[in-house]
Amino acid sequence: MPPPPPPSLARLHQRLSLSLLRGRSPPAAADAFLHRGLASSSSSAAAAAAVAAAAGREKSSRRTLAYLLGVAAAMVGASYAAVPLYRRFCQATGYGGTVQRRESVEEKISRHARDGTTTSREIIVQFNADVADGMPWKFIPTQREVKVKPGESALAFYTAENRSSAPITGVSTYNVAPMKAAIYFNKIQCFCFEEQTLLPGEQIDMPVFFYIDPEFETDPKMEGVNNIVLSYTFFKVNDS
Repeated sequence: MPPPPPPSLARLHQRLSLSLLRGRSPPAAADAFLHRGLASSSSSAAAAAAVAAAAGREKSSRRTLAYLLGVAAAMVGASYAAVPLYRRFCQATGYGGTVQRRESVEEKISRHARDGTTTSREIIVQFNADVADGMPWKFIPTQREVKVKPGESALAFYTAENRSSAPITGVSTYNVAPMKAAIYFNKIQCFCFEEQTLLPGEQIDMPVFFYIDPEFETDPKMEGVNNIVLSYTFFKVNDS
């Protein structure tokens, strides 16, 4: 004879209710049903908790990735964004020989010419060139150094070549070392802070016309300074 079918859920509920009202123990089938229900509820709660934890980890990972991408983008943009700020700083302080509004280089030259200022000390001006990461240009000084006396002007050239297969626009910054000598190094003509666009394979020569203030020779702080280094760095301008 086949075993009897399991009691229905409604029948189990009725028998369980009667047993509880009469103070008896619940039938074995009802007791098993309760344990299965509790176990099922516990498993469902654990599964729900696991899903929620996984969702939380995924959300946290997305936030972390977005933060890292934002930091990377900010670092890439910071280099080029600093160029106009650096230019305004140089104009305000005269750093690196940037002409300030109170006296132009031409006015300085005329003033010293009227005063008959003469100098005898010789200075070696050296030239350096760099490109920032991601800038596919070859950028070099045409000459490594020139000799000049305070009160004299001199002309030098830098060469840039686009070695990529697409047009590239770049902009340069500069610095003068040692820093204490920068106030006496005046650029009459310069390509710094100006955007330069080169076609694929194109090469150009860019002039730097500068003047060493004769007051360099009479400043006690310049004693022992016989070399000045002029450095330029080219940055790639974003297409956007």
